[in-house]
Amino acid sequence: MGQPQSKPSKPRFPQPGDHIYCERKGGLYDHHGIYVGDDMVIHLRGAAKKLGELPACHKCGDKRVENGEIAKVCIDCFIDGDTLQIYDYGVTYPEFSKRKRGTCCPRYSRPPDLVISAATDFLERNGFGPYDMFTNNCEHFAVCCKTGSADSYQIEGHIEGVIHTGPFAMVGASVFVAAYSISKGISQKSSSW
Repeated sequence: MGQPQSKPSKPRFPQPGDHIYCERKGGLYDHHGIYVGDDMVIHLRGAAKKLGELPACHKCGDKRVENGEIAKVCIDCFIDGDTLQIYDYGVTYPEFSKRKRGTCCPRYSRPPDLVISAATDFLERNGFGPYDMFTNNCEHFAVCCKTGSADSYQIEGHIEGVIHTGPFAMVGASVFVAAYSISKGISQKSSSW
């Protein structure tokens, strides 16, 4: 079992094996990945509209146009101009309940070498499955590499937000939660590591 990772008092550059993320679309959602060292990140990319060919990055060669797969890119391509954050593991339940969903986890992390090994194994086998926002997204990937269990607290936070918006949202939220729970049960991952 890995040791708890406390929230640093000031920003720090990620260490190999860290789960990193950055806000996208002004905080609408966060994008997650595993920092593997040498300025490289392994992450699960979601499908996005292709607006045209982008030049290859001089650091990693990422053209950033192929989507829905696990990729290894430089940290600059991963951040894409946004602010880098480090996801915390082993936070207390009271702290977890107060924090923005998708920024921390109450479970403890595996040691960094096992985290990197898991991310690399998924990359080499493309074995995490196709991207799905609700059941197989970038946070599912990163949390799975860190803990062995694919979870997305960000999605759960969005569900909680819908539930707390009022009585009319309850019916829609109930249907959404049921569909999410069913699809989550069907799409459980298993791995040989």
